Amino acid sequence: MKKPFFLALFLIFGFSQAFGQSDRFKKKNTPKQEKKPPSEQAVAEAPPRLMDRIIFGGGAGLSFGNNTNIFLAPQIGYKVTDNLTVGAGYMYNYARWTVIWTPYGTQEVDFTNQIHGPNIFANLGIWETLFLGTQIEYLNHDYYRYNLLRGSFDIENTWTPVWFLQGGYMQKVGTKGQMLIGLRINLLHDIDSPYSTSWAPIFQVYF
Repeated sequence: MKKPFFLALFLIFGFSQAFGQSDRFKKKNTPKQEKKPPSEQAVAEAPPRLMDRIIFGGGAGLSFGNNTNIFLAPQIGYKVTDNLTVGAGYMYNYARWTVIWTPYGTQEVDFTNQIHGPNIFANLGIWETLFLGTQIEYLNHDYYRYNLLRGSFDIENTWTPVWFLQGGYMQKVGTKGQMLIGLRINLLHDIDSPYSTSWAPIFQVYF
């Protein structure tokens, strides 16, 4: 009677060891940890994307009369900080004069000029609604030089540097854009300048 009893114990022990070994070699499928969404603080601390700091815009103008002026000045800027913007652009100005001033008074003429060239700029916002800035241009244009001996004009094509200091009112547009209204003065203004006066108004919009 003892043999069947020991045989039964041996079979039970063998099966338990076999199942134990098979469980040991089974591949453990550990549940995947779900990715938790970033906290509000982590989102707030994430650096802004490049496109979130790039703005496009510039200025434009159109006038007719004795003097015709068509002005386009597209620019692209990068917001280094919320208050400081730097960038570059290109200016094109078509001008036509029918009346000019000479040493002998007004004179009827038919002059055309195409003024164009690159520029770089930097604007700093102050107190939320004001700005100060600078812009440097290098412009190609025709210069009409009056010849006293001949009583007529000599035309010369030249490149002229322009250095503006500017400032005025700033209004935010959307999440990153801005509108600038103010005045600028050309520190390099002289008789060869492509601008008729050293002062000029500013009206620029960026998005």
